Amino acid sequence: MNFIERTIGKAFALLKKTAPVISSKIIYFKTFRKRLDLKNPTSFNEKLMWLKLNEDDALKTLCTDKYAVREYVAKLGYSKILNEIYHVYDRVEDIDFNQLPRSFAMKCTHGCGFNIICSNVDRLDKKKTIMQLKKWMKTDYSLVNGEPHYSKIQPRIIVEKYLEEKTNKSTPLDFKIHCFHGEPHIIEVTLASKDIMFNHDWTILPYNEASMHFEEKIDKPEKLDEMLEIAKVLSSSFTYVRVDLYYCNNEIYFGELTFTPAACLDIDFINDADYQMGRLLDLTDLRNKSPFKLSRPRYGVQVK
Repeated sequence: MNFIERTIGKAFALLKKTAPVISSKIIYFKTFRKRLDLKNPTSFNEKLMWLKLNEDDALKTLCTDKYAVREYVAKLGYSKILNEIYHVYDRVEDIDFNQLPRSFAMKCTHGCGFNIICSNVDRLDKKKTIMQLKKWMKTDYSLVNGEPHYSKIQPRIIVEKYLEEKTNKSTPLDFKIHCFHGEPHIIEVTLASKDIMFNHDWTILPYNEASMHFEEKIDKPEKLDEMLEIAKVLSSSFTYVRVDLYYCNNEIYFGELTFTPAACLDIDFINDADYQMGRLLDLTDLRNKSPFKLSRPRYGVQVK
């Protein structure tokens, strides 16, 4: 990267911090080659952009933090679905690999995709891992795609239990449940690195290419109704949130809460799917009261 590219990059990062509306419009135009309409948002991506820029993000910040969100989940009565945590580190230098189990999942709390999945610590390139973690810990993720709620999260590293299916030694299924106004509507399941979208009846929704051309048969999970009920409770305080759950050995595990999937820049929608999902999100009352402020978190959850 030459001097000019570095300078432009730094200037754009500053713009994301000081002028999030302008930077969001630029990012949106670069992605979709069309103007971001914040006065009358209609698509799913546009409405998420509006929420990102206008809705109070205090509780969102707490629930985006991959460690702090555990308190929120526990206070809503779902401590049983929290994965076991071995260690929490404030600094990379505090990590002692000799104290870790043979397998684990290591995650930074303040970003997206900052994960290291280790099935055998003896085969882990520890030097490379340390370098990667140091890079992530120095990253202000809010400046990557202009998502302000990430800026207020304390960077930490958590080490969790490694989840693996006992029968075939595969990774667990990842269920991403899109919830609108406290109601789960769309179930997105990651299969062979492809996101397949279903409705409540376990019928595939042709909202992306992967779903459109998916021909395999996947049985409806035995505990799908329980997962939908969990998603309903965890989403009840939010206009929109995606509740991510893992399904492993017929057990449900909490993954994370996601408020700006794909940074509000999901390019995988086909036909009018972006607008169909957008119709599930009614911003009328919020826009009339903009800037919207949460009165108080429900279920007695306090924002720290």
